[in-house]
Amino acid sequence: MQTLSQFIGSHHSGTTSSKNEWGNNDILGAAKIYKPHSVLCRQDDDDDTIFIVKSGWALLYRGLLDGERQVIDTPLWGDVVGFRSVDGPRFASLASITELAVHEVSRKALVEHILSGGNFGNRFACSLARLNAILAEHLVNVGRRNAMSRTAHFLLELEERLSSVGLSVHGRYECPLTQHELADILGMTTVHVNRTLSELRKADLVSFKAGHVEILNRKNLVKVAGFDNEYLR
Repeated sequence: MQTLSQFIGSHHSGTTSSKNEWGNNDILGAAKIYKPHSVLCRQDDDDDTIFIVKSGWALLYRGLLDGERQVIDTPLWGDVVGFRSVDGPRFASLASITELAVHEVSRKALVEHILSGGNFGNRFACSLARLNAILAEHLVNVGRRNAMSRTAHFLLELEERLSSVGLSVHGRYECPLTQHELADILGMTTVHVNRTLSELRKADLVSFKAGHVEILNRKNLVKVAGFDNEYLR
């Protein structure tokens, strides 16, 4: 079970998808490039644009009344953001962390393509099911796992997701997330995130510094996190 990366292109470096993958390739069009820290859409907007990530890092988040936010996910290459079955306001905002390339597709056009037949609809459904499983794990993270477990779990999840698209090798990957952004993802304070990352490093489990993550002892990190990657498959 994979994301829509198989429809976007055969490699994250920028090669284009074939017409055999999308049928009518016009549904995608050229990817739109956003600068770092751009807001692509805001919660409660009522436009029907669906975003499919081609490259870069983004945050999908829900703003709260007190000005705080909860990051719901970090959409990565091939992920679909903003798909809804009916008209209505958006549930969450989407913002870029790095330079971000996305394909923007209207809901009507995408639904018509799904219903046109072929294997696309089935694979699209599998992609959404996978994203739903990821969001469920994130809920468990903030609701039940302790600081060490939830941090370890999230870093292992990133490693698995990035590895599947060739962006993580031997447990090493680039990660532009700041400790403040990690705090919004994990439901912790920035101070607590800093302390937890230090504890994981002292335990020789994982290193996260200067925008790079290195998993030092995957077996023990998996044990600490209670990580089972089946939900990503």
